[in-house]
Amino acid sequence: MTVIGFYGSTKLEGWRKKLSQYLDDFTVVDLVSNEGEQADIALVWAPPAGQLAKMPNLRGIIMQGQGVDYMMADKTVPRDVPLVRLVDPDMSNALSHWAILAVLDFWRDAPHYRTCQAASNWHPILQRPTSKIKVGVMGVGAIGGLIAARFTALGFDVRGWARKPRHIDGVEVFAGRGGLAPFLEGLEILISVLPLTPETRGIMNTNMFNQLNKGAYIINGGRGQQLVEKDLLNAIKRGQIAGAALDVFSTEPLPASHPFWSHPSITIWPHVAAQTNPDTAARQVAAAITAIMAGQEPDNRVDWRRGY
Repeated sequence: MTVIGFYGSTKLEGWRKKLSQYLDDFTVVDLVSNEGEQADIALVWAPPAGQLAKMPNLRGIIMQGQGVDYMMADKTVPRDVPLVRLVDPDMSNALSHWAILAVLDFWRDAPHYRTCQAASNWHPILQRPTSKIKVGVMGVGAIGGLIAARFTALGFDVRGWARKPRHIDGVEVFAGRGGLAPFLEGLEILISVLPLTPETRGIMNTNMFNQLNKGAYIINGGRGQQLVEKDLLNAIKRGQIAGAALDVFSTEPLPASHPFWSHPSITIWPHVAAQTNPDTAARQVAAAITAIMAGQEPDNRVDWRRGY
């Protein structure tokens, strides 16, 4: 019997029910328990530091999302165990919907009209067209590529930036460090769905903001540690950046005393842009478990050295 140790924000019972459609002879137990410490597979999101090092039978780690920075930060996690990230089309759809919502809310001046409504003030302003408006997506992989394609379909002028060259219909893709500056030049809207790596930590900073069009808007659905928070506040204060929609933060939950909460130009989302859905993810998780238990290479295996 395969023992799956579970830890995450979704319900254990939901995963057990869905996985039973694809797996035989398995059980799902609480990772932080005596049974969990004997598990073969860890199905997790942000488990307690050091927990996976207590598992002598561990043969694979499967994340309940795309991000793997929690694993990378815990140096006690055995690096010889396969680490698999979840690439669920439903999560890609959800994150693209969130990005579209954030962009259109800003571009169609929804904050202005909410203020008008609160004051019973009928005050229309000139509509800004989408054509020739430059939107840049950092990280055009499974999620970012879909986001870029959907913004293209909405009529925006879309660019992408990736570690390696990619082709996306209707999207100009820049690659590598050498492609970053031309990618950023003149952007009105910058969207990040990058993974967290040593190269992307702190990448959204004063230097990057200064390369954007004055009055640009920032959307971060990647990882909180990619954004230098004080640099964003300063950039908004001096007018270089108009505002931001943020779903991820350096510290989560975001502390109640954090200045982002009360900032009129920053919209806070509590890491909900793309939530794990067992209904759509179970088949992929089951396939990874089957491959690992058979001694085969699972899809979407993470390179421990690169960090994604």
